[in-house]
Amino acid sequence: MKKNFTLVLSAFILSCTANAQDYNAIIGSHLTKTTQNTTDFQITQNVFNEKTNGNQLHIQRVYQGIPIYTAYATYLVKNNQVQWAAQSEIFDANLGSIETTPQLSFEQAAQKLAQTEGLNLYQAKSTDTNTTKQGIYTFTDQAPQINYYIDENKQAYLAYVFLVKINKDEHFDLYDVVVDAKTGTVLEKHNQTLSCGFNHDSFANESLDTFNKSEWAWLYDAEDATNENPSYNVFKLPVEAPTFGDRTIYNQGAFNTTASPNGWHNFDGTENTITRGNNTRTVHDHESIGYQTYSGGNATTTDYVDGGVNRNFDFPVDRNTHPYNYKEASATNLFYMSNVMHDIFYRYGFTEEFGNFQADNYGKGGTGNDPVISLAQTGFALGATDNATFSTPSDGGHPRMAMYLWSPPTTFAGKPLTINSPSGISGDYEALEGAFSAPLPTTPLTRDLVLVRKNETTGTPYDACGTISNPSEVNGKIAVVLRGDCSFVEKVQNAQDAGAEGVIVVNNVAGSISMGGESTTITIPAISVTNTIGNPIVSNLESNTVVNGTIKFIDIPYIDGSFDNGIVAHEYGHGISTRLTGPRTNSACLSNTEQMGEGWSDFFGLMITQLPTDTATKNRGIGTFAVNQATTGRGIRPTPYTTNMSVNPVTYANVASYGNNDSPHRTGYVWATMLWDLNWKMIENYGFTPDLLNGNAGNTKALDLVMEGLRLQPCRPGFVDGRDAILAADVALNEGANQCDIWSVFARRGLGYSADQGSSNSRIDGTAAFDMPPAEVLNCELKTTDIKDESFKLFPNPAKDIVHFYDDSLTGKIKVEIVDMVGRVVSSENVELQNNRNSINTANLPKGVYVLKFHTSNGTVSKKLIKN
Repeated sequence: MKKNFTLVLSAFILSCTANAQDYNAIIGSHLTKTTQNTTDFQITQNVFNEKTNGNQLHIQRVYQGIPIYTAYATYLVKNNQVQWAAQSEIFDANLGSIETTPQLSFEQAAQKLAQTEGLNLYQAKSTDTNTTKQGIYTFTDQAPQINYYIDENKQAYLAYVFLVKINKDEHFDLYDVVVDAKTGTVLEKHNQTLSCGFNHDSFANESLDTFNKSEWAWLYDAEDATNENPSYNVFKLPVEAPTFGDRTIYNQGAFNTTASPNGWHNFDGTENTITRGNNTRTVHDHESIGYQTYSGGNATTTDYVDGGVNRNFDFPVDRNTHPYNYKEASATNLFYMSNVMHDIFYRYGFTEEFGNFQADNYGKGGTGNDPVISLAQTGFALGATDNATFSTPSDGGHPRMAMYLWSPPTTFAGKPLTINSPSGISGDYEALEGAFSAPLPTTPLTRDLVLVRKNETTGTPYDACGTISNPSEVNGKIAVVLRGDCSFVEKVQNAQDAGAEGVIVVNNVAGSISMGGESTTITIPAISVTNTIGNPIVSNLESNTVVNGTIKFIDIPYIDGSFDNGIVAHEYGHGISTRLTGPRTNSACLSNTEQMGEGWSDFFGLMITQLPTDTATKNRGIGTFAVNQATTGRGIRPTPYTTNMSVNPVTYANVASYGNNDSPHRTGYVWATMLWDLNWKMIENYGFTPDLLNGNAGNTKALDLVMEGLRLQPCRPGFVDGRDAILAADVALNEGANQCDIWSVFARRGLGYSADQGSSNSRIDGTAAFDMPPAEVLNCELKTTDIKDESFKLFPNPAKDIVHFYDDSLTGKIKVEIVDMVGRVVSSENVELQNNRNSINTANLPKGVYVLKFHTSNGTVSKKLIKN
């Protein structure tokens, strides 16, 4: 898990990259031509990408022999030519003179952080699970790094960069921390745990489509499987959640045998029968032990689900009860989703070399030892609900996915109080449990009720704040007391001392009471009721009518987030975008204000739950099940996702209106809207396939573009960076065949050619634009799909001074454009064909990769050209 901030190239890169010096020379030459201040750098990651047939590299700038924090540049190098380069905002900053030696020791810097947080400082190993006390933990096996840190004002500081665990209240998270090595000032504190809780916003539109159950019939077709495979009763993709379809049996083994060659239950070379394997350690975490003990390097995970010798993970579910009653089914679904996400996105390039999540990387590169620790039904013991989180350390550190319980349906009313007699007030009533009292009894407590009286004349006669005057009447009964004159704890304690076996506190004003407080001596249950409920009880007791009642535990049907496959995919998606942006050895490249992490995660959740019958204008929400909405609801975003701008009108201009203090969710919502539009443009052009593993259609092409864009974009990107990376991905993957369509999608939502993101560390300085590139940059007036690629010949390629082209179908004049890798038209000329052929002079082109566009009466064909 150690971050790669070394001052020289690692021995691993030097030994595994035979032509490492060539890459240094190629990049060094490119930097000399394109930057003003950058001279020294180190290659932190170099991976050959089969999809682009090139090497994708991340370099970190070095100044005065010291690396600069998150100052990375991303390169795609093919045939010894730079095809694409993108830099983080601070990469080429002019630093001037700055100190090279810390004035504080690391221990002093860590203590400054603890003082700032108001917590005690502890030390532990990264694999130590004994890290549950409130405080800050530094890791003895994680050496701090010395970096230069550049702030938003381009001011540079010599700083310590290190990983800590901060336990504060109910949060137990890992942070990347940057502390000034001179003053101890905390310069940056980046939480590796991303939280995706309930967050409704503007643009609500409830005029939504109705759910057509017949759309789902195709999901239940019989499947070929063998009894040798494990069997899981789950909400099988593309079912999004219980409200979208039923559970069915998945028994086909690993979804992708290339990604999971030993199946889903093999770890340490051994087949097992529990929810643990090479890709994930999945448990039901009722006591939040896994959550609290998580340290990035390990966690206590003991509550696995066991499928028995036949590995049959088929467990019952009754969603009318508390989710703890079906914990095995919950963890089984989470185990299934954790593995399916791993296997699907392996196809799109989230592999070992790019930092995916596996215990054993099978010698394919990357660090390994980092399966996802997936926690079902966690947080509830700490009082945390309505959330889901994902923590992503650098490669080699365990990610943690925490799936919480969500509030029960609004139609549910817990009624733990029953009045049995007299008949005039009998019935079940709502009540709130005291925070300090004993849990409500699972075996109902049925007793006569009695008013508690006191000797004192202050307050009211029944408030139990004083000396109890009728203990013999209270003994063995359920005591009834009024609010006021002393604390709830004192009231209940006095009633308990008088022999009461339960207490009902009646509010003295309108509304309900939430009874707070702490006690280690109260051993009886206590509930509070409104005066509307309580006053008739008091009146009957005052008139000496016998009132009999029951206090009982009510099974609250909280909603289980582990069954919302869209949310699980969203959380796992945070791990994908974090590992793919920048080098896998750094987890802080999506910590800037305009980063779009929430958007990629929403997009992934939408993509894996698409149906063949879906349309571009259909409304798709995020987390509708978790927040108890209809399947057509907007979920936890401002609007549903749809290409219909009357329902989802958002554009890049909205990002600036949200402000820098807003959460990242609405920023991500804007980005996901654009990506969702891109998906539908690609489906319009290439069709749809439900086969996410082997299919080749518009939706899978969209996933390829987005995943490749993640790899190509710079560290700490903004919207324009993300757009440009997707355009570059299309050039790398498709020879730029979709450039015009991609531009049209982004321009429609305000991220057009003239859009300016300003600083990627600000949401408020961006400028929306709705224009396409000018014709001299990219001519989008002609279609590009009519000429058959296989009949069109271009040679030689690579070329030096001249390139020839030929096609039997071509006659007359054609227009030839040469486009560079950022979409600029660097040459345009009309050429008269002779015998179906002609040539283009390339002698004046700088070395690099280009796209040649041949516009003819039959259409347009694009060909990639390498210029030597």
